[in-house]
Amino acid sequence: MRWLWSQWAQVAAEIVSSSHTVLLLDYDGTLTEIAPTPDQATLPASTRSVLRELSHHPRITVAVISGRPLDELRRLIRVRDLIYIGNHGLEMEQDGRQAGVIVPRSSQEAVARIRSQLASLVAEIPGVLVEDKGLSVSLHYRLVPHRLESHLMGVFARKIFPLARSSGLTVLHGKKVIELRPRLNWTKGHAALWVIKQIRRRSVLPIYIGDDVTDEDAFRTLAEGITIRVGAHGESKAHYYVRGVKEVAAFLRWMGTAC
Repeated sequence: MRWLWSQWAQVAAEIVSSSHTVLLLDYDGTLTEIAPTPDQATLPASTRSVLRELSHHPRITVAVISGRPLDELRRLIRVRDLIYIGNHGLEMEQDGRQAGVIVPRSSQEAVARIRSQLASLVAEIPGVLVEDKGLSVSLHYRLVPHRLESHLMGVFARKIFPLARSSGLTVLHGKKVIELRPRLNWTKGHAALWVIKQIRRRSVLPIYIGDDVTDEDAFRTLAEGITIRVGAHGESKAHYYVRGVKEVAAFLRWMGTAC
């Protein structure tokens, strides 16, 4: 993995020479800084303006692929002509038309049971936030005092993890968050391929930018494209990294003027 700007001449030339670019972007930690709570991770007005500009570019298609629910993602970004992908790819929307992966009723019921039990078990631990995302549920612990983190992880391992596994749910550990979602053969990588298929062009250059473990599926899937991780990580499958959200914004601004 190399710092994006150290290889900039090569990367820029590849982008400029492409006939059409598909820009696939994570939200939290990529377009916005990681915030103490999900509600506080708001999109800067300048980034919204750049996304709006890019969405009108004839040689660029922009999609945002996030773990957030689709409706929430759309409300946070408020740019009409983007492709929105929510719940790690389970919910998709293009041009106002929604599509989605079929989630078995048993999996939806399992998520509801886990959500209820999780909220009850962690209610007495300060700083915990249980986020209901419809098709999935997240346990945020960024605000949990450090001295209580091991206690929270112990409760989760003893009470929730076995139930999640036996109920057919996948457990994903992110940045101060644990996500529980249906165990389906559908990831952000599959969602990225779905976006590319919708474009119906013979040749496209995919560019994927993300910051967390769930983005690794897309990095692997799009190995022939340009993959960028926010923050260096030795085990990441991304080709390049940037040092933070500000460098992502700089890259997007360049896209708007150079392509």
